[in-house]
Amino acid sequence: MAFITFMSDFGERDHYVAAVKAAILGIQPTQQIIDISHHIDRHDIGHAAYVMRKSYSLFPKGTVHLIAVDSVLPGTDKLVALELNGHFFVGHDTGIYYLIHPENPSLSVRLESKNSSFPAKDTLAEAAVKLAKGSALAGLGPAVPLQVKVDRQLKATKREMVGQVVHIDHFGNLITNINKKDFDAICQLHGGNPRYNVRFAHEQVSQLNKSYNEVEDADCFVLFNSDGFLEIGLRKARAAQLLAMKLDSPVMIEFNPE
Repeated sequence: MAFITFMSDFGERDHYVAAVKAAILGIQPTQQIIDISHHIDRHDIGHAAYVMRKSYSLFPKGTVHLIAVDSVLPGTDKLVALELNGHFFVGHDTGIYYLIHPENPSLSVRLESKNSSFPAKDTLAEAAVKLAKGSALAGLGPAVPLQVKVDRQLKATKREMVGQVVHIDHFGNLITNINKKDFDAICQLHGGNPRYNVRFAHEQVSQLNKSYNEVEDADCFVLFNSDGFLEIGLRKARAAQLLAMKLDSPVMIEFNPE
């Protein structure tokens, strides 16, 4: 039987997470359920997509991912199940799936709503168990197209890379959509080791760090993180607050500055 992962914006003060898990276990008592996060910012599908994008492919193919974020939606046609990159997802059609993996799913189907105020418990849990037990996706409902959302886009030329903050983590560090692969490619166009400045807020740095510990407490670090994306932070301090930066704040790398 496949794993079921569970991600929501429910938090952990109330009974909502437990209720969804109880619904799953009530159908299949031996089902393994793995929490990804229940501290997604409320109704924030961008945050949810970022966290799921970084985690879902670490699980075996065939894993079922239950997403309950921004889950109070009008209408009865917003609950869907789909296969994407060898994984199954059940949740709400908010456009999140194109932010998780920007390709068309192999198949997406509409789940019959039970007109409940708690669809994660009353509809999504059952669909997730069926998929985990090997039921065919096509048997869960009629095929439907999904809502499309376009993610933030990196702009890159030989002289500069212009990106944005796409995530602020628990430590207040700022993760951007500037990736090391493109950075290295542009460096090669300049002979492999060009001069550059990284500009953000009212700051600029001319050298990247290799680890978080290369700077003193409260000093700024700029590095490519383990996922290969440019990250800005203050050691043992919250960069987002102290640099007055937020989601979509611009970050630029300028090559061969005068």
